[in-house]
Amino acid sequence: MRATLNKALAMAVIAGAATGVQAGDLRDVILVGNNWDGTATVVDPDSFEVIERIDVVPDKAERIADIEDSWLRWIKFLFIRHVIGEGHDQLVDDLFPSKDGTRIFASRPSFADVVAIDVASGDIVWRTPVEGARADHAALSPDGQTFLVSASMAGKVHAIDTDTGEIIGHFDSGDQPHENTYSADGERIYHASIGKVFLPFTADWLDWLKGERVFEVVDADSFEVLKRIDMG
Repeated sequence: MRATLNKALAMAVIAGAATGVQAGDLRDVILVGNNWDGTATVVDPDSFEVIERIDVVPDKAERIADIEDSWLRWIKFLFIRHVIGEGHDQLVDDLFPSKDGTRIFASRPSFADVVAIDVASGDIVWRTPVEGARADHAALSPDGQTFLVSASMAGKVHAIDTDTGEIIGHFDSGDQPHENTYSADGERIYHASIGKVFLPFTADWLDWLKGERVFEVVDADSFEVLKRIDMG
């Protein structure tokens, strides 16, 4: 099982979880997204005890059924499984807790979407599809109001309102948009695309096939790209 460590290592409320923690109690936790397993593991940062496991794909059967209805989407789904996922569906990439700890926001690559999961019930509060066929790396704004997610097969980054799941903006990237990070004051976004890293060659004369790899500085309010550097 491949694990993606939540970069926030954030403070969260585990509200009404099976561990006996009551709503409103505050504690530090580490969230670990288990990509192939489709779960989020809640870990005590001091003892490393597993506090809870939360299903991030409770709608897995429904999502796969929807994908199977489109032959083109099914082909892309299988490509993600066998090439990028090395034979596994990619069910959790980045995930973050809400500021009050009652929700988990997660990007789900194989399903090309973002979901908000209610920690207490395990239910999906909202689900937002991204453009293209794959969701990738994400970031949560310092105020917790905006969730950025790279639509890696659409060449752009979506900004999602964490209360409603509505897409409120976007900015263009290069090939395979990837990393998103907010500045400490929340005024800037630092973003990078990585190109087609899954292509199995490194020869200089074939480098152009890897696509456009860029680093961008973006205004966090208007989503205007302020600076763009070609990293290829």
